[in-house]
Amino acid sequence: MHPDARDGFHPADISASRTATYNSVAGNMTQFNVKSYGKSGLDILYRSVVIEALHDSGERSPEPACHPGTRTKVLEMLRAWSIDRSRESTILWLYGAAGMGKSAIAQMFAGNCAAHGRLGASFFFKRGHPKRGTWDGLFTTLAYQLANSVSELLSPIQQAVEADKLIVGRDMTAQFQKLLLRPFLNTSSLRFIPILVLDGIDECKDHEVQQQILHLFITAIRNQGLPVRLLITSRPEPHLVETLNSRDIAAICRQSQLRDDKSAFNDIRTYLDAEFSRIYHEFRGREIDLGPRWPAPEAIGHLAEKSSGIFIYAATVIRFIGNEYTHPAEQLAAVLRLDPRSTAPLDDLYTEILSVIPPEATRVLHAIWQGTQHSCFTMRPEHIETLLQLPRGSARLALRALHSLFYLPPMYTSFSFPTFVRPLHASLGDYLGDPARSGRWCVSVSRLHTDFLHCVLRLLGSPPNTVDTRNFHT
Repeated sequence: MHPDARDGFHPADISASRTATYNSVAGNMTQFNVKSYGKSGLDILYRSVVIEALHDSGERSPEPACHPGTRTKVLEMLRAWSIDRSRESTILWLYGAAGMGKSAIAQMFAGNCAAHGRLGASFFFKRGHPKRGTWDGLFTTLAYQLANSVSELLSPIQQAVEADKLIVGRDMTAQFQKLLLRPFLNTSSLRFIPILVLDGIDECKDHEVQQQILHLFITAIRNQGLPVRLLITSRPEPHLVETLNSRDIAAICRQSQLRDDKSAFNDIRTYLDAEFSRIYHEFRGREIDLGPRWPAPEAIGHLAEKSSGIFIYAATVIRFIGNEYTHPAEQLAAVLRLDPRSTAPLDDLYTEILSVIPPEATRVLHAIWQGTQHSCFTMRPEHIETLLQLPRGSARLALRALHSLFYLPPMYTSFSFPTFVRPLHASLGDYLGDPARSGRWCVSVSRLHTDFLHCVLRLLGSPPNTVDTRNFHT
């Protein structure tokens, strides 16, 4: 152990040392070596890291990952791209409709790159998330990871922060140039070209911000030779299509679209087979007999067909059927009863799942939906109860029946990591906000908006001693 570590210091915290002379009471001269301690550049950077946005962050659980044996074709394409040294392969834009499994693929790819020592950094955006839904921690998070994954960048990044300790609060361009671009340009050579993964950039707040992030990377790669391989995933939103389809970007950017094809169908069938087998054995372990041939092969085929290549449909079906508090045969029957001619199977599934809660629970849904639109309204179930003046436990009871749609954080303890209720997929927020899709479950209506505003104003105007603050653990 370093001798200074015994007192809670670490050698990396030493910023300077000096010699000082002191007079003792008796008049003798005594010389001491006094060390002054301070935070290193990496320590300063660490405080601005969005740990929740890393590909292997525990906070992102239960984010879906690729099921073993699925998405092999697209993962092989990504592997081949990652080792392609041609200039036109510097950036890869992987795009597809909502629910196609882009984040699961990006997570698996990032994990594979990390396992082979080739991942530089990753950032997984999340719409409405207080930290993952903005750009604020993007460049500090990327820089911190690069300083740890690429040894040649450690010193330049540390020096950049120590030279300007306020850089973590500066504007986007300043952070990009000082934390990323200059450290790369000030490094003569790299052992490997690091891979950066930006997942769901369309879920970062503000279209102009999304475009600015892309322009910073594109300009640095095209004009200054920034030595990275950059994977971007998103929906094909018009402003992103415009940015990434421009003529001057074609020389450094490839594009790949996730499609509803035979391989997607086969992957979903593989996933359903494995998950139904898991559910069958779990319930058999609880002494619930589902029969020798459950579910029937044609039922799995029907669900794979209805998924239309949308992985979130299959994942939601499995979460719904595998609910430990219901009978899986009854849950499966409810899904199979949905209109087989419908062209919107995911919406039908959402509506079926929501049908188990009373209509007045739309107030709870509306509060959660507000959090997907405005990160300042992300809340725990207990927060929602206090805001809406609901009986204790009522929000949790309503959401417990919706575990296949929402992440429900565990009860708070003094050791808990602060987590909030959130939809398990962005498409649910889109569904809830569109009256043409969600009908009576639509939360984007004036009645609910007015009620929510009144509740917020009442809470803000309440004297501190009249509000039950025991629910507001942060």
